[in-house]
Amino acid sequence: MSVIISGKRQANKASVCRQNRHDGFRLEPRLGSVAVNIISIERVIVAVPHLAESRENWRRAGFGISQDEFQHGGIRIARMAAGAVEIDLCELNARQPKPPDDAGFLATPLREAIENGGGIIGWVWGLKDMPDSGAPDSKPAVSKESIAMPGLSDSITNVEHRPSGLPGVVIAAEKTNLDIESRRLMLRDLCGPNSNSVDYLEHIVVMTPDLDKAIAANEAIGVPCKRIREVGNGVRQAFFKLEQTVLEVVAPARGKTGCWGIALMCGDIAKAVATARDGGLQATEPKLAIQGGQIARIVEPLDGVAIAFMQPGPRRDD
Repeated sequence: MSVIISGKRQANKASVCRQNRHDGFRLEPRLGSVAVNIISIERVIVAVPHLAESRENWRRAGFGISQDEFQHGGIRIARMAAGAVEIDLCELNARQPKPPDDAGFLATPLREAIENGGGIIGWVWGLKDMPDSGAPDSKPAVSKESIAMPGLSDSITNVEHRPSGLPGVVIAAEKTNLDIESRRLMLRDLCGPNSNSVDYLEHIVVMTPDLDKAIAANEAIGVPCKRIREVGNGVRQAFFKLEQTVLEVVAPARGKTGCWGIALMCGDIAKAVATARDGGLQATEPKLAIQGGQIARIVEPLDGVAIAFMQPGPRRDD
């Protein structure tokens, strides 16, 4: 793929790269103060007001959902899958007036998102050779910066809070020893097939006030910017890719900052639209996407999450 970058975009890219160098040497990728190796987006965290209602909403859109729910302290989680990426529907325990300490760093963003109808609050990086926190694998440490969430190879995994560099986005990290195909198969066994033919999470869209700062923050932890696109009227998009998933960061934000929605690649986009409509949801007709292939949308967000379905095809935006 060839991308033509204007002189202005080259200058912006160069200035970002300089922020990640010191005395001519590239800084070692780090999260916080510990060198890391980010290989994937392991899970997307979605705040939902009522888990039972949310399960039904996403089921009507054609997603398989695990029958078992994970509960630890003040958080209940139902799990879905978009290929090798887990999507966690997270509800705070309504019986407690305030989130307990073991809701950790998720307590405040979950509560704030739920008060506004829900939405994606962030995601979890998958790290290879993540530094040992000192906690046994079977009983991960629980603190304001480290919480227990459902695992794949183990029943519980330790998820640690990390700086995000993106206002309104919560970032965490967990160790993974599973390749993409193993995660995909395990999630399919856990959640069941997606009747909408969703194969994988194609991209996450994030709105932020300053694109250069967002690029610098990601590159500083070893997630390089693959491309910058000028949209017009001063709006730019930066693209980062891990495995099959693209992180699309858009700036400047026109309104609320944070995660806006997701695009899901389907084997059959017509089936995805028909499944949503059969479930009582409104969905647009598939049309040609700017980047190629076809795209359709569920008209109303699900739990505050804007959802687009995509089907692959030749690129059109080069």
